[in-house]
Amino acid sequence: MWRYKLLLLLLFIPLVFYTLWQSFRAFEFRYFLQRLALSFNSKIKPNGIWVHAASVGEVNAVIPLIQKICEEKPDLPITLSSNTTTSAAVAIKQLPKTVQHCYFPLDYSSMVKRLLNKIKPQSIFIVETEFWPNLYTQVSKNNIPLIIINGRISEKTLHAKNWLKNIYAEILPLVTKVYARSETDQSRFIELGLNENKIEVLGNIKFSALSQQDITPININRPYVLAASTREDEEKIIVETWLKSENDNLLLVIVPRHPKRLSDILNQLNSFKLNISVRSKKEPVTNSTDIYIADTIGELKQFIVGSEFVLMGGSFVKKGGHNILEVAQLGKAVIFGTDMRSFEDEAKIFCQYQAGIQCSTNNLNEILEKLINDKNYRTKIEQNAKNLISENDNVKKYYTAIQNNLIT
Repeated sequence: MWRYKLLLLLLFIPLVFYTLWQSFRAFEFRYFLQRLALSFNSKIKPNGIWVHAASVGEVNAVIPLIQKICEEKPDLPITLSSNTTTSAAVAIKQLPKTVQHCYFPLDYSSMVKRLLNKIKPQSIFIVETEFWPNLYTQVSKNNIPLIIINGRISEKTLHAKNWLKNIYAEILPLVTKVYARSETDQSRFIELGLNENKIEVLGNIKFSALSQQDITPININRPYVLAASTREDEEKIIVETWLKSENDNLLLVIVPRHPKRLSDILNQLNSFKLNISVRSKKEPVTNSTDIYIADTIGELKQFIVGSEFVLMGGSFVKKGGHNILEVAQLGKAVIFGTDMRSFEDEAKIFCQYQAGIQCSTNNLNEILEKLINDKNYRTKIEQNAKNLISENDNVKKYYTAIQNNLIT
């Protein structure tokens, strides 16, 4: 643990300036104040539960569970914390107004104490896995139950450096309970030092996300195929393949994972000499538009719903993939690449159910044309995806499991 504390000490000034820079980038000074635990909303109600969801994926995953808690226990104060401004925007937009949002502070003991004193939680729920040694230590000292829901351990975490694994082994005994998403994750938690009596497999709560939401599709006056959450160099790969395919005059819409990469994307696609429209610039989509780049935040779901089908980014380059469950929940067929390290269980079950198509860049063209030209095949994939989602709705399981940790 001494290495971790020394690292925090050495990084304090850089982290403060980095947090300030991120705050200015997002035009949100609240981010800076709350990440340093300098100021919290005076209207936050204490003595309830604290749910921490790091980023957009985790926030989307836990929304149905929070909604269920709100329905069953409307008087229970709920504080949701997250690490990013994009996840905050999603939470504020989609959750009931009674749910309070704040940014998760940097993992310094004094900052964690300030937030704990503000919220005074009766129970803390961490979505997926966030190992913050000072948080875990302070929570244990205050005898607050800490429960990990939808617990997952990546291959990278499992093979971390020894000093990091020693920290995991030191703080995992402080966890009250882990509800894991799969047996693979269960065995990995135990391997890292969690007592096997403290863990139970409940399934992946992300299967339940958004299933109850009515989302209005984006209308751009042309049918389109969506390349979602694309990463560095991936746009070029996808566009190159797209231009080789017989795409029946469909438009290709690209929603990059990080909208601020727009200039890099345009530079990479410049050699194709295409007519490209950009959403943030309010450029129109016309009959002559070849590519539409939707470099905006918070519209991905609407673009998914409006598309013919989806290519999921982060999987055709070495980035570990992105969440394909969201596409299935919204009733669309999905193609994903070979690198799904971060979503290996999801990729496996999608292939097993034939609820999506995994392929390499070598046969992406073939798969694209099959989904474009064979509507019966596309419909079959969509139906298989819907069946997969409906058979794995785990919100009720999670609510039942955590009921004893909810204060009436």
